[in-house]
Amino acid sequence: MEHSILKAPAAHPQLVALDQRVFAYAGDNERGADFAVHADGVVFRGKAGFTAARLCATDAICMVDPEDYARDRKDRAQCSLIPETPAESVLAQVHAGAACLLSPARFPGDRDTQSIKNLLNDGEAFIEAARDDAPSLPAFVVVVIRYDELADGRWVQPIRTSGLPIATVFAAYTDPLAQPAALEGAIRVMEAAEAAFALRCDMSVAGLMALKATAGAIGTNSAMRHLWLGTPRSPGGKVSPSVFVPAIANWMKLSFVEQATADPDLDDIFRCVCSVCGPQGDVRRLHEATKNVQDAHSIAASVGLAHEVLKAEDPVSAWQGVCQQAIAAYDELQSLGISGPTKPESLRAWLSLLG
Repeated sequence: MEHSILKAPAAHPQLVALDQRVFAYAGDNERGADFAVHADGVVFRGKAGFTAARLCATDAICMVDPEDYARDRKDRAQCSLIPETPAESVLAQVHAGAACLLSPARFPGDRDTQSIKNLLNDGEAFIEAARDDAPSLPAFVVVVIRYDELADGRWVQPIRTSGLPIATVFAAYTDPLAQPAALEGAIRVMEAAEAAFALRCDMSVAGLMALKATAGAIGTNSAMRHLWLGTPRSPGGKVSPSVFVPAIANWMKLSFVEQATADPDLDDIFRCVCSVCGPQGDVRRLHEATKNVQDAHSIAASVGLAHEVLKAEDPVSAWQGVCQQAIAAYDELQSLGISGPTKPESLRAWLSLLG
């Protein structure tokens, strides 16, 4: 896939404050302020997110994603957290101290062309309300795109025609960007938007931002990195304890990390110099740390890796190098007998597209 441009400059003055920013998408609103310390800001979520944002004693950029994706959003009686009007949604976020406004998202069962246009029309009303009531703040329309809608490109032309700033959430049972066609579709969505924000993502946020997205947000646990559909995985469900390992550009279960604690041949793979681990850091030392320390490391290390990519002279080539090195690290883990870690297919998808 040819890409003739890298990320364009922010289209509007309001977007300058977001440009190149990598946020933590908080799986735990109560700890959002802690997450913000290790990122460029934090995205709180859902009804509780408004209160958490108001109570957040930090100078970091905060915002609230008023999400409740799993419910039938046509039933207002079951969706009281969604304000009745776009203006109410804008004012609720302003009152919460948000520095960027996110429209309420919908996840209806019907995803045909007209439904998509209707969703974007609702988003346009939100953007207009934001311009009227909070003209100094950037605003994005949140769209939830299923993994099987990426390859067919059904969102691309409606988004391009709308001329709206778009914040994306990609939904799947596993990894929505695992196949080259789906990843290419995600990139086309980013390129079609007036401005793009990769709202809930894993390390692919670095590649998406290198190519087009103004900003991105990395989920603070596996349930927050993707919008899981149906069972057995669901937003807010139980997840295995994991920590981020920079060399593989991914999270690894602590049970796998423990297998490697006494193997010096793995020192390079588990080395970490994030702000939590320090210059002589080693991810393997975290298997005995508190959950707070483990999570702080994961945020600092993942956001730090994204920053390294984005600050490179050629961010796309830098991201390609990260993917290549991650695949090599997975192969080395397997060759040295560390059983369990599964190589993300999204790494291969990125390399397939970038060449």
